[in-house]
Amino acid sequence: MRELVPQIEAFRGMPNVEFPRDSGAGQAGVYWFPTFMDPENVRRSYARTGHYENYDRANYELITESKVTKIEVEDGTATSVVFQRTEGNTTTEFTVKASREVILAAGAVHSPQILQLSGIGPKKLLDTAGIDTVVDLPGVGQNFQDHPMLPVGISLQNFTVHPNPIDLIRDRNFSPYSIAIGNVAAWLGMPAISPDGHEDLAAKLEAQDHAAQLPPDTDPTVIAGYEAQMRALATSIRSTNTAFYSMSLTGSSTVGGSNILLHPLSRGSVNINTTASPDASSEPIVDYRALSNDIDLDILVEFVRFTRRYHFETSLAAYGPRETMPGAEVVERDDIAGYIRGSVTPTEFHPSGTCAMLPRELGGVVDEALRVYGVEGLRVVDASVIPLLPGANTCQTVYAVAEKAADLIKSSQ
Repeated sequence: MRELVPQIEAFRGMPNVEFPRDSGAGQAGVYWFPTFMDPENVRRSYARTGHYENYDRANYELITESKVTKIEVEDGTATSVVFQRTEGNTTTEFTVKASREVILAAGAVHSPQILQLSGIGPKKLLDTAGIDTVVDLPGVGQNFQDHPMLPVGISLQNFTVHPNPIDLIRDRNFSPYSIAIGNVAAWLGMPAISPDGHEDLAAKLEAQDHAAQLPPDTDPTVIAGYEAQMRALATSIRSTNTAFYSMSLTGSSTVGGSNILLHPLSRGSVNINTTASPDASSEPIVDYRALSNDIDLDILVEFVRFTRRYHFETSLAAYGPRETMPGAEVVERDDIAGYIRGSVTPTEFHPSGTCAMLPRELGGVVDEALRVYGVEGLRVVDASVIPLLPGANTCQTVYAVAEKAADLIKSSQ
């Protein structure tokens, strides 16, 4: 869309902003990124292509409207999966025996829940729930991460996309009414976001008491893993090539809408509900602990300041920018921080990290082959194994994990 051109060009006057050819370059900057779509038939990637079109394969059976309640472990080996199916008022329990191994792919919220219900997880939590401990694995359900979203509302009063957008749908089969966001975004490092302040943020993170950023009863192995992550992220704050900030460009009068924090420093947890019935009928307790590390708040303050500079101090100023959130009157750091606390959404729907691929002494749950520590014949294959949230949407990374997992599983047979 030609309407994107002024929004892209406005970044050229800002320091430390790069313009890679495309997202395949592996470089932070402003660029076009692909949609997950089959180029042959222009069809999206979704459940139909992933599951339903293969239903007639002899070695594949898709069971719907069912819920896994437990993975059974005998003599240190995963032997079967127990699940329930409810029809009307009747719930029936089934057990499926594993011929080779069990692959757990329930996502970053439910994979740790299933492990904990199976007796694999932090012993203290399992004892509280009355579940016998099969493997004391403190990292299960910890290290929870997601991308917080912060609305920053600035519209361009004199930016006209088209006098009649409906004509675009008729003539070109798309218009601003036909897309939610465009396929161009700014994925920027902290030296671009805060040229004068990113070094202070990195130094503050290095000097921080990292253990104090986690709940007081956190296992020492989980603390050790968090400390290692914070050391790496302090280095990343200094890098122009590690994206911390994301804003999609729309080509409309509202350029972006949300600032995304791609590398949050706060860590949450996903644990079974010990105050309810400790089984699969109760959803786990998801605690984002968003902004529990106050440097996340410092970074988001810099996001607001950067987004304002982009609109008001570049070529976009000619289009009459008008700020509605947090509002032009919100200027002081503490006032901006107050707006952030009341407005941030803790998730961009990218939950990750709760069964992390890390050494066991760093709070890890799976090894480099995705095998759960302490249990033979059990792997986890989903976003929960990602130890450090990517500076991007998680879909591509999960695809890569799945492809690698397929190779690992086949090579072990």
